[in-house]
Amino acid sequence: MPQEPPVSLWATQHFGDEAREIRQLVADALAQSQSRAVMIQHMSGLPGKQPFGGMWPKTHQEMENKLRAIPGARRFHPPKAPYNLMVVNNRLLLPFRHADTISKPLTKAKLKTKVAKELSAVLAAAAPAADLFSFLGSDAGALEAPALNRPELLHLDPQTKVIYVPFVSHAHSGLIKAWWGEAGMRPDGTLIWGPELEELPAGQVTDVDTESVLISEQERTIPSPRFYEGDLPPLGFPNESGDVAQ
Repeated sequence: MPQEPPVSLWATQHFGDEAREIRQLVADALAQSQSRAVMIQHMSGLPGKQPFGGMWPKTHQEMENKLRAIPGARRFHPPKAPYNLMVVNNRLLLPFRHADTISKPLTKAKLKTKVAKELSAVLAAAAPAADLFSFLGSDAGALEAPALNRPELLHLDPQTKVIYVPFVSHAHSGLIKAWWGEAGMRPDGTLIWGPELEELPAGQVTDVDTESVLISEQERTIPSPRFYEGDLPPLGFPNESGDVAQ
């Protein structure tokens, strides 16, 4: 079993004494969600990867389940998003699937959803310029800088920092590798990574409740009876004695 890497100064500065625990919980959440997605893909029997891809909200759900016990952790619901994000110590954890193979470099990592792009742009605009551009060098001028007057900030501290959590996973092998770190964002969603992009340790997967998954799949695929196919209710007509006949 590989030795767990030490907690970095960067992680400690962001998450304090809970840095090691938070790092492991994030890794566990990714491993668990991707393991479940692989199971759904296998159970579907379909050649395409749509069942695996359709499980993407599970990543956010597992992050919420794992991190909500951390002192001070709270949920943040992005407007119009079908999921919550977790904020720990004023750090917004933003997981996203980067690729299905490690051959795609992280320099090509790109945010694709409107929610992720808007949150990144808003919080970047709210950050002090020295803090935002300290690791971007000559690329700083290419970044998007929208106005601060956005509804997303109503439920977030303007000093909230985004910690990006890119990961690589495959429909047949689950989670392959994951990282976390800070980045700036170009207008097209491409991320410019800071120097402290760290690989996360291997995540632990608890046993997936196969029975509950099967039941869920059956409920989703078995049609409900039509109105004329169910059991007949009692008629309830009164008899001569005045009692209701059953």
